[in-house]
Amino acid sequence: MDEDQPIESRYWRRVLRITGGLLFAWLLITLVGPWFARDLSGLSLFGFPLSFWVASQGALLLYLAVIVVYALLMERLDRQFHEASPGEATDGHG
Repeated sequence: MDEDQPIESRYWRRVLRITGGLLFAWLLITLVGPWFARDLSGLSLFGFPLSFWVASQGALLLYLAVIVVYALLMERLDRQFHEASPGEATDGHG
């Protein structure tokens, strides 16, 4: 049981680092678009101000990218730490 503690500690430290970094990216996406919306309203794309496109489509696509990056990083991290702890019992789901 004591041998598993350092592995769990490293795992959760990495989970917190990944989550914190991606939450910071989410915050930047949320704040940067509206901050520059007035500057972007002078440009137009298909007859609509560029700020409209950034707000309606760009931010959503970036949020989706953050979610995909999180899923990929967590899958890789889980696989890496699952291989590092061979004595762990499986529950039959993977």
